[in-house]
Amino acid sequence: MKRILIADGNIPADRAVFTRFNGCAPSGMFDQLLRTGWSNIETEILYPTDADAAASLPLEAYDGILITGSNSNIYKREPGTLRQIEFAREAFRSGTPMFGVCWGLQLATVALGGDVEPSRSENCRCEAPFGEAITLVQDDTGCIHPMHKDRAKVFDAFAFHSDQVSRLPPNSTITASNRNFIQAAEIRSEKSVFWGVQYHPELSGAGMAGFLRGSINELYQAGRYHSLEEIEAAAAAMESFAHAVPIAEAHSRHFEKIDPARFEFRPLELINWVEKLVIGADNDR
Repeated sequence: MKRILIADGNIPADRAVFTRFNGCAPSGMFDQLLRTGWSNIETEILYPTDADAAASLPLEAYDGILITGSNSNIYKREPGTLRQIEFAREAFRSGTPMFGVCWGLQLATVALGGDVEPSRSENCRCEAPFGEAITLVQDDTGCIHPMHKDRAKVFDAFAFHSDQVSRLPPNSTITASNRNFIQAAEIRSEKSVFWGVQYHPELSGAGMAGFLRGSINELYQAGRYHSLEEIEAAAAAMESFAHAVPIAEAHSRHFEKIDPARFEFRPLELINWVEKLVIGADNDR
């Protein structure tokens, strides 16, 4: 069996909000995906923001470490955030393959000396519910990164963030971006390799609906939507957004900036990380 440690990036109050609107915290979503997707994977959930958090095993004993998204802002350097930064540094020293989504990418960036700031994009202070026209970066040979295997060259994905990676640490490679943000990267330390994305490949339409409803006041105050009713309408539209399900005319305005035909409902980056670096890494460590 392979063992994956899931590090939830949220403080207890935010975990409670996610549980109310999504049925579980982000760590629970990944736990379900991993347990249903692979019969040979065991999971453990850790809350490194909590003062008393401790993994049951040394970090080098796990086959993978996964860092979820979070409602926190890393540049505020709150006590729980500082604990998470130190956890990420320990993870990089462990030699265990790492994967992160949204906050996970931001945390890995800061842990190794990069920078994260509030969004500076004039076009997009808050990227939600979609990351639009994300484009894969080809290397000198024309190949894309293995994290993005089976992705279209340009695609749309669920997204939910108001902060951005503004400077990656040394030994990093941007693997995807759009006109506003770095959208994916590989970060290497002396021992560990980290794959991370700013968007949310793990989410379903219902999951994004929960994200919107859980942050309804924050989204309105940030000016992302003009009214609370508009946010609820967007959440209702997301709830019915699924593979091979036609978009209702009443919901079509919420999808005008994306191409549903290039939307991928499988968590491809998670799948590729598990298959390549967790299951496929038997002799590499």
